[in-house]
Amino acid sequence: MPANDLTASRKERAAVLLARGLNAEHVAREVQVTGRTVRRWLENPEYAERVRELRRTSLGETLRVLETISRNAVGVLGGIMTNSAESSTVRVRAAIGVLTLLPRLAEHVELEERVALLEAATSCRDEGGTS
Repeated sequence: MPANDLTASRKERAAVLLARGLNAEHVAREVQVTGRTVRRWLENPEYAERVRELRRTSLGETLRVLETISRNAVGVLGGIMTNSAESSTVRVRAAIGVLTLLPRLAEHVELEERVALLEAATSCRDEGGTS
């Protein structure tokens, strides 16, 4: 493999590891470069943006999985809450669990909408339009 390809491959692997939250020294050991090299890569705005992009993608994938399993969890809690065979303590805890999650979910949806609006306004401004 040519040296440039090897370097590009190491940089991409390092970006993935950095996006997962590993520190520069650990990443450097993993991709067999110095910590100084990894920190120098991070000083490059395009490379730092690539790490952020990978982090956003990873977070998005995690949130999609959590969304799916949270639906199952709500179903389980709903079943426990309505099952008279369960103890009243278990049913109350299930109800509290559902009620605790509801405001968090509403807040998340609201923040998502607000961020989308801000991104649209920024994009419009960057393209020379008015907001």
